[in-house]
Amino acid sequence: MIDPASIVEEAITSSERRLITISGEDSLERASEIAKEWLSKHGGGRVLLATHRGIGTERVDLDEGSLTSIDFDQTGDILGGTWDVLIADFSKQFRANDLGRLVEVVRGGGLVLFSIPSAEEWLSTLTEFQKRFIVPPFEERGVRQFFKARFLSFLGRPGTFLLGEEVRGQLVGKVSRDRKPPEKTGDPIMDLCATLDQQRVLSTLIQAVNEKKRAFILTANRGRGKSAVIGLALAHILTKTKVKRAVVTSPNLEGIQTLFEFLMRGLDSLGVKYEPLIRNGHIIDVKFRGRNVFFLTPDSAAEVSVKLKVVDEAAAIPISTLFRILHTSRFAIFSSTVHGYEGAGRGFTLRFLKRVRGSNLPYMEERMEEPIRYPPGDPVETWLYDFLLLNAEPGDPPSGSPENAIYEGLDLSKVKEDFLRKFYGIYVLAHYRNRPNDLATLLDAPHHFARVLKLEGEPVVSLHIAEEGGLPNSVLEEMMRGQRDIPGHMIPSRVVLHYDFKSFGKLRGWRIVRIATHPDLQGMGFGTRALEEVESEAEVKGIDWVGAGFGATNDLLRFWVRNGYMPVHISPRRNPVTGEYSVLVVKPLSGKAKNLLGEVVKEFKRRLLNSLHDVYFPLNPLVARHLLKTPIRSGKLKLSQSQRSRLIGFVKGTYIYELASDAVYEVAKYYFWLGKECLTPLEDSVLIAKVLQGKGWEMVKSRFGLKVDPYELFRELIRNLLTCLNGLSDQA
Repeated sequence: MIDPASIVEEAITSSERRLITISGEDSLERASEIAKEWLSKHGGGRVLLATHRGIGTERVDLDEGSLTSIDFDQTGDILGGTWDVLIADFSKQFRANDLGRLVEVVRGGGLVLFSIPSAEEWLSTLTEFQKRFIVPPFEERGVRQFFKARFLSFLGRPGTFLLGEEVRGQLVGKVSRDRKPPEKTGDPIMDLCATLDQQRVLSTLIQAVNEKKRAFILTANRGRGKSAVIGLALAHILTKTKVKRAVVTSPNLEGIQTLFEFLMRGLDSLGVKYEPLIRNGHIIDVKFRGRNVFFLTPDSAAEVSVKLKVVDEAAAIPISTLFRILHTSRFAIFSSTVHGYEGAGRGFTLRFLKRVRGSNLPYMEERMEEPIRYPPGDPVETWLYDFLLLNAEPGDPPSGSPENAIYEGLDLSKVKEDFLRKFYGIYVLAHYRNRPNDLATLLDAPHHFARVLKLEGEPVVSLHIAEEGGLPNSVLEEMMRGQRDIPGHMIPSRVVLHYDFKSFGKLRGWRIVRIATHPDLQGMGFGTRALEEVESEAEVKGIDWVGAGFGATNDLLRFWVRNGYMPVHISPRRNPVTGEYSVLVVKPLSGKAKNLLGEVVKEFKRRLLNSLHDVYFPLNPLVARHLLKTPIRSGKLKLSQSQRSRLIGFVKGTYIYELASDAVYEVAKYYFWLGKECLTPLEDSVLIAKVLQGKGWEMVKSRFGLKVDPYELFRELIRNLLTCLNGLSDQA
């Protein structure tokens, strides 16, 4: 039996964290006693208690002055804080996202204490998170327990212990590396840095500004203080240089708060008064001495011309947007997490940094290695990254063509850890917005499953698929009466509720939650081959349709549309941070699905064509083009004689556009209704922006970087379009 007191002693003397999971009926009480032991030996400290809706808090006997109690739903609010001891009761709720966030707020030398019932009881009951997986027609008995089993199997690794009916783990002594404290420089901003690593990066960033570089690229694991050091750098730049305004952007408003906090700390150190603007609990602007640092969404940040721009968590933002941000600034700072609980962004360095290096732009790059709260090599961080696959990476790319690849199902309960890490590592590099909860969902949800495309035995395409539809009449009637979505059925819910096609909900479908290709093999047809295999398997199993949902970007839509998927839904509002609209695409496999989706597409295009000037005015015209390219064979252009006369007059140059705009509008709607290919992608996009969205000439010229007069280009465009549409120009 391992004495908990010896674990406490090892944590304090090594300045490393130790993780103890206690199982059994009295697990929470025992966690409380171990916390007391730590506080006694350390001479006090701060304890964080996390529970589900306060259940069990009365069993924790600790001084209220040292205790902070939160609900698991509040774990996002504690980021940036630091505690000595964590007690988390996972009896009722066990979410991977919470676990990742909670572990990261414990300082070196502290304890992470998890409380669970007996392993047998825990593995035979559902947590609140798992209960979300009970969606019709699936029942409770179908929910798997793979994620909990994985958690238990990882206990006993260096720095981690299991105490209960089974005991695992051993004392290992100090395993981390020593580190030197930051230097005292006499510079008030530099002396706010918590590590030598931060001081080095701050110095390099200031150097990049002084040397008039165009970009500074910073990558780091979670908890290294990159947002803090950028905030300090902004305090220096805006008080010591001629820069008066800076835009900061991020896919997450919460994440940018640390940057604003350290900007204000830097200003405080200089004795500079400032005024923060707070909206809905978040700082969005800081003004001082006629200067300001303000937040914009990524799309908006890409549109404005400001000398200094900062992009936090850049890997979550489309590469095209990052380059627009770069080209509309004099100096741009890009930072991103490489590994961490909110996702992993090494794909950012592979894709974005590679293009920056090849662009001849003067830039500097840095990587931060040293954790803020605990020493480098802390064993609990290693355990967390291994357990949640935060640092998973694909293997070396095998050689071969898509035709030689093998498609198969993947039993995640039996797959070897090395293969699982490579399989999941492809997601890590290709999809920044992974969350630990996604791994738990893939492992446990009865309607979620994995497929893989292998080459020479190595995974090259990873797929996460969810079964949807097959809903009984009773559920569909309830859905339509309450006008609410049915959880777990994203695509059927939207089609049934938004288009009133109840029968679509009865069809069975597969929604591709994620598809990712090995980064070194992208653009070679492996993703398309994997889709073909999924469709073939689905068809054999009597599945009616295959679909997907995602934040719409030009590149993503191009991939899906090119592979025969039809857009059927676009969200009425943009994501307030990324600026993207959510889009659903579907490919019918059965005759029933083809007939139904033919009608759905008509309704979708009718709605979009008549809303581009209003609801979808901000929609990227390149994205709108892909949404409107599904062919429809029926339709007729109706123009009055007057409209035809004015239209041909505009084409010949005798009328100005404004006199024929109504006729051009009808032609444009007819053209996109048919989904024909008469124009180039650029011409299509100009037509959408000018005619269907009603953007002004200067806005069109600026948006597409046109070097010629857009008016004359547009006249030629309409001439070519009318010729393509069955010689309409000759009839007018």
